[in-house]
Amino acid sequence: MNARELVMVDLSDVRSFYLHGSIVTFGRLIRFHIGSSPKTILH
Repeated sequence: MNARELVMVDLSDVRSFYLHGSIVTFGRLIRFHIGSSPKTILH
């Protein structure tokens, strides 16, 4: 494995890490919003 392949692997790992982190954070925000305001969902 040369340096260029190593950099590509690092970039994809970082990208997937941030993507997963943002999805988890977004899911927590939605869960918190639904849990804290059930009236807007059921109305």
